[in-house]
Amino acid sequence: MLFPLTSYAKKCADFKTQKEAQDWYEKRKKSGQTGWKSLDRDGDGQACECLPGGNGQYCPKK
Repeated sequence: MLFPLTSYAKKCADFKTQKEAQDWYEKRKKSGQTGWKSLDRDGDGQACECLPGGNGQYCPKK
């Protein structure tokens, strides 16, 4: 059985857009599952802000 990639995603690189990451983040957080905290580096409730569609703040330095 195959599962979508985002079933196991735990880092922003696993998503294409901020909205996709945010939806996964909220679903996991609401259900009490783990893996969502790593998507919100600054703890403001916004996942993967560096991805397309995000506000571009708090991006990891390359």
